[in-house]
Amino acid sequence: MGLGILSDVYLDHVPGTSLFSDDPNAAALSAYDGVDMRRLKHASGRNAHIVLVPQPSDDPNDPLNWPQWKKHIVFFVLSGTLVSADVVAMALEFDRSVQAISRALGSALVLALALSTVVWSVLSLKIGKRPVFLASTIMMFAGAMIASFTSTYNMLLGSRILQGVGQSVLEFLVGASIGDIYFTHERGVPVALWNLALLNGINITPPISGQVITHLGWRFAFRIFAIACALLFVMQFFLMPETSYRRGALQPSDSSSRASIEKLELEGREDARSVPRKKGYVEQLAVYNGVYPTKASVATLLLRPFLACLTPVCLWASLLYGVAITWLVLIATSVAQLFSAALSPFIFAFIAALLCGPLTDYIARRFSQANHGIFEPEYRLVLVSFYAVFGSMGFFGWGISANLHELWIGPVIFFGLINFGITIGCSAAIGYVVDSHRQSADSALGAVIFFKNIWIEARGVLNVFGISGGVTLFTSFLTIHGKRARSWIHRTVNFDDDEVTVVAH
Repeated sequence: MGLGILSDVYLDHVPGTSLFSDDPNAAALSAYDGVDMRRLKHASGRNAHIVLVPQPSDDPNDPLNWPQWKKHIVFFVLSGTLVSADVVAMALEFDRSVQAISRALGSALVLALALSTVVWSVLSLKIGKRPVFLASTIMMFAGAMIASFTSTYNMLLGSRILQGVGQSVLEFLVGASIGDIYFTHERGVPVALWNLALLNGINITPPISGQVITHLGWRFAFRIFAIACALLFVMQFFLMPETSYRRGALQPSDSSSRASIEKLELEGREDARSVPRKKGYVEQLAVYNGVYPTKASVATLLLRPFLACLTPVCLWASLLYGVAITWLVLIATSVAQLFSAALSPFIFAFIAALLCGPLTDYIARRFSQANHGIFEPEYRLVLVSFYAVFGSMGFFGWGISANLHELWIGPVIFFGLINFGITIGCSAAIGYVVDSHRQSADSALGAVIFFKNIWIEARGVLNVFGISGGVTLFTSFLTIHGKRARSWIHRTVNFDDDEVTVVAH
């Protein structure tokens, strides 16, 4: 037993458990076990001592070999837009209840988003990410245009379903694309900025949409959203080439064998002669680049997110993530009704994003040292305490101050504390899932997003809050039994089989 985490009696090595090291090449030593490190490519400049993970090919078209400016442009384009509307005015116009309009605007979109996530994820693995991004943006544009000119409730409902199908891509595929173009040691800032944008998108949408609706009407909110989608499509088409790339696996070498060294040198010379030419700009704009082979069948890839939903790790992360997002949506909507804008969520969430990395490293280092150098993914659950403390302060403070009609400063500050806690808590939850399922992180994260959206749609906003206490108790359970849960998942569900090693993730 290490720091209260129960040991497993079935597996000598439980997936996720690893040796902790401050060595910047620890990831490379783990990923390329048995490979002569001298053969591997290193970073340049001040990071010249770091072995690149993953290892780029010699192909100049490999996204990992793109210049930094090109990677940053692609990351900038990897963004989306959100929209909200005036449910009261729409209810009056369509002669429907506010609840019915809310279902069309929220529940239908979330349900479509959840179900389409599974299909999009498989398509992105088989035909690449570029056609998926472009198709999803077209769907968002079409849905927004239909909604802006709709004259019936059923047409509004259909438009929101279409928007949900398109919007789902932005929830899960951006993270995979970051993994395609950045090396492991470069991903910290892009991932933090993406998480910050994803969470703050919920906060910024209601105030902006509220101003548009007040001055121009709810239909213009959708029209502006359509314009944003059109601009996004243009940037995706001209500035974001395909990021999926197939690379060959590195083979272990015997450094004591002269024959193996000569063979490797011969293979290196042959590879050098077969390096593809660099594609021109127009060639890089190709929408379809063929079918990418995967070791798992399409049926297996479709089933994996559903199987992952049954595992304790993904189930807990889904509940925590779902509760957090639901709270943010409800509070952000209330803030938009009471105040024209609030900067506190951005400031507090930005501070939390800056603290997440150092806090995670510090906790991993101290706990691993106390556990004889062994790192357990459950150490990330310590950060959930920030979610509990600051989230509770913010929730209670917001409710009391808003109920007493106090000055605006009170609710705004408490709203910031909510965002601070949620940003750290969600980052910890996602990090725990990735550490527990390193060989199948895409399926695991897809399951978290799928279950989160299905659960919110089925339970409704208010019922979600009653489960918050249960999620906290489940966190305590995972802290103690998490290692045994990971062992059970590996032995029973067999969910960590090689998934997409041929595609850069």
